[in-house]
Amino acid sequence: MITLAEVLASQAMSAADPWLCSNVPGTLQRVVRWVHSSEVLEIAPLLRGGELLLSGGEALLALPAKEQRDYVRSLAGRNIAALAVQTAGQTATLPDGLIDAANDHGLPLIELRTVAPFVDIAEAVNRRVVNEQADAHQVVDAVSRRIARQITDRGPHLPGILEMVATALSAEVSLAAADGFPLGHAGGPVEGKCSTAEARIVVGGQLAAQLTLRSPSPDPFLMELAADRLSGILGLALAQSFRPTAAQVAEARLLEAVVDGSDAAMVEGLWLQAGLPPGQAAAVAIFRSAGREADFPAVGRALRARGVGTRSHLRDGELAVLFVMAHEDARDARGRLLAAAQDAIRGSEICGAFGPTVADGFGAHASHVEAQAVLTLGRPASGRVLDAMDFLGRRILAAVPDPAFMGPYVYSNVGELQEWDRKHGTALLATLVCWLDSGCNTTGSAQTLNIERQTMHKRLSKIQELLGGNPRTSGRLFDIHIAARAAAAGLPVAARGAF
Repeated sequence: MITLAEVLASQAMSAADPWLCSNVPGTLQRVVRWVHSSEVLEIAPLLRGGELLLSGGEALLALPAKEQRDYVRSLAGRNIAALAVQTAGQTATLPDGLIDAANDHGLPLIELRTVAPFVDIAEAVNRRVVNEQADAHQVVDAVSRRIARQITDRGPHLPGILEMVATALSAEVSLAAADGFPLGHAGGPVEGKCSTAEARIVVGGQLAAQLTLRSPSPDPFLMELAADRLSGILGLALAQSFRPTAAQVAEARLLEAVVDGSDAAMVEGLWLQAGLPPGQAAAVAIFRSAGREADFPAVGRALRARGVGTRSHLRDGELAVLFVMAHEDARDARGRLLAAAQDAIRGSEICGAFGPTVADGFGAHASHVEAQAVLTLGRPASGRVLDAMDFLGRRILAAVPDPAFMGPYVYSNVGELQEWDRKHGTALLATLVCWLDSGCNTTGSAQTLNIERQTMHKRLSKIQELLGGNPRTSGRLFDIHIAARAAAAGLPVAARGAF
């Protein structure tokens, strides 16, 4: 592993005259898994953790203080190793507010006081990283081959397999069933600070077990790689002892049919095989994770606890959950499930979306399609669940096949507003969209736009004048919202796909 102390002492980094201006405990012992340079301010979602991020600083230092703090918070949330900002050639050093934000959020901040080619720093460190990762791959490949030989020669003897993994990785290895019941353990207990990696083991579409690896090494790469690679081969071992019930097989096939959009007759047959009552309402939610692993079982437990019939299926790292609800309670039940899902994933790397309720569960594929579309359209941050019911207008616009169709309606509804913005350099259209999105909440939209409430009232007064009246009392609120959203997205609508 390569620590931040080693990187700072390297010849390439020393040439940049680095100064560690933050005071985050354990900074120099942080492991650097990659060096990346970027001036993109929305880079955080693309990072995986452990990166040393190099920035020329011009775009960052031009931001207002609040946005600088937001930038630091977003990077700290991805658990990167450090942020290094070049101030050579800038008019000022790093501001105190930026340093305070780094300390508050636990992000090591380095000032580069001399111009040095970022490519030299990246090549020097990343070359070492690649070499170490290659060694880790060899270790994992070797233990995988030994496990495969043991399964072939002696059968899937779990204690022997786990002991083999523990010895090869110098780690503590635990295997537990989906309900938490221990299936095996090997290696001595690892105490204190350590690296932990987990992997789900899926057999026949059902979560069969969870593998946990703990190592005294602070570098998590080897454990994460091993957990990811070994989950597959341990799945082969468990497949010979884990036998899904007929109901579990039927549920897995039903969910696959719903996700794939199989014909109604097939869905109906699998629905009945899974023991579900016909004539029920249904909805589908999907969950994804920004990281390698996610605690999807915790999501499933939280949803099942709401007393609604749920069936889930994990495929290609995406969890699909089918909810079966009585018609008279469908709306309230869906609301409870949505709240439970949001509570379950808050603070995690999981995001999700709920599709709308369909009157007949045999048509649940339509709900799945909308959940997928909303995830793509809304691009939710980790720890957030989107509700398709909040996206009806956007989905209507996305479904309009003719881009020329929307033009006259947009012009007729908000054309004067657009023209006013163009002539006066104002942002009344954006203000209108924010206000409509908030449910016409003047105080809330003023806070979102970071303006005074009095200023918001003045803008709304001008907007109403240009629209020919108050949208809330015109009987055309939905039409105006659609047109404003389309105008904000820019025409032609079909080229943008949605708003």
